[in-house]
Amino acid sequence: MSWLHTWSGFVFAWLLFFIFITGTAGYFENEIDRWMKPEIAIVNEPIDDLAILDIAQQQLTDNAEDATQWYISYPSARNPYIDISWLQPANKETGARRQWYEKNLAPDTSELITTRETSGGEALYRLHYSLHYVPIVVGYLVTSLATMLMLIGLVTGVIIHKKIFIEFFTFRANKGLRSWLDIHNIFSVLPLPFHLMITYSGLILLMGISFAPVVDATYGEGKKMHRQLYNETQAENLTKEVIALPAENLSLESALIDAKSRFKDQAVSYLGLIDRNTEQPGFEVWFGAQEGIELATLFTYRAVGGQVQIEQATGKKYSAAEVYDVLEHLHEGLFADTYLRWLYFLSGLLGAGMIATGMIIWVQKRKKQQSRFINVIDKLNAAVVVGLPIGIAAYFWANRLLPVEMASRAHWEMNSLFIVFALCSCFCVTRAAEKAWQNMLWLAAVAYALIPLVNMLTTKHSILSSLQNNDWLMLGVDLSMLVFAGGFAVTAIVLQRRSVIGSANAHIKQTVKGI
Repeated sequence: MSWLHTWSGFVFAWLLFFIFITGTAGYFENEIDRWMKPEIAIVNEPIDDLAILDIAQQQLTDNAEDATQWYISYPSARNPYIDISWLQPANKETGARRQWYEKNLAPDTSELITTRETSGGEALYRLHYSLHYVPIVVGYLVTSLATMLMLIGLVTGVIIHKKIFIEFFTFRANKGLRSWLDIHNIFSVLPLPFHLMITYSGLILLMGISFAPVVDATYGEGKKMHRQLYNETQAENLTKEVIALPAENLSLESALIDAKSRFKDQAVSYLGLIDRNTEQPGFEVWFGAQEGIELATLFTYRAVGGQVQIEQATGKKYSAAEVYDVLEHLHEGLFADTYLRWLYFLSGLLGAGMIATGMIIWVQKRKKQQSRFINVIDKLNAAVVVGLPIGIAAYFWANRLLPVEMASRAHWEMNSLFIVFALCSCFCVTRAAEKAWQNMLWLAAVAYALIPLVNMLTTKHSILSSLQNNDWLMLGVDLSMLVFAGGFAVTAIVLQRRSVIGSANAHIKQTVKGI
């Protein structure tokens, strides 16, 4: 079991660290999106739902008359702004493909706001399961395999540590390898339920790719067959109700008024108009989560046979689909409030710390061999554990420094992350392992500390202005960057002091031997 625990963790350790860091960042993808779109107009004062509908519908009529779907996003705590989006159908004459568009609305002027092209928080989040520069199916398969080995590592880790909870309360400082093992145990045991949940649920979410041959054997190959599988397994139980509203009076406004009368205490999340320009368009009203981990309540209004009919999904038809939904919601944490979201985030960081300390322990146990291979692994550990966060800092820098009008700007933001990550790796390989760790930690501290300054110099936003304007999302990201900078700086100082003490002790021993 000990051998299995060591090697199941080591084989994909760097990739698992990458998955944990980018996945953890995803818990604040909305906040990152707001920071990366400084042009967005936030809503600080309450606005009547019908007033929002009025200004949004006017803009959609002016800009998306031919669209097949309209959506209006209402302000919320994590998205304090008004967005409109629409699906533009393909145009055979011009060769244009079907495409989604999204725009932000200024609440005071009702005008559309053009924001910079950016990959945002969502692209950072997607890295943790689809990777980058590889076909998406390959990314899914590799991530699925790494997740499976992660689960093996967790289970075997619990088995081999017979005194796991006793060891959790034990930390022996300045004991070399023993100290690293104690830290590894703390990072592993404290959020153990989270580690097991996030790993197992991640494996389940990717099972459509992992077990693709089973799906192909049952339903046949191709997107059409896979769509049939999805429609069957994810079928919803629908309740239908006819209401006393003339069909000719059905509109987004009448649907909104009726839905609000049913859920007086619930905030509207979205309004949607689907199947536009057809005989039976659907008018959707979405409300935020009501209880537990359910994400939203949806009412769909349609005119059927001269009457208005409401459809409401009341849950999946099949138990397996319900279990899948629960695991998906737990994994993504979209239902979480601010405090629970921070708990998710901190647990994810502890997971990354568990993997990082595991890599360090692997090297420490083999350092006496004085092998060149072990030395290279030590340097590459520094490149991954600290170089990846530096690459993510570069991602934020690129958002502010790349020209706003630059072609393929969003792609170059992501390219910046990997270019800097690669440069960090090259730098580490050329340095002594101990120096590589120290230099990289100081570089990370500086990179993160300067992000709020870069934000202030390139936009109208600063920590002070965010406070004055109640722009809590922008403020939260800036302050978080300073906290990360402080964490890297403290770690660098600790390593430097230990290095000095270690060198002094070695010099004393050498002197004593000479005498």
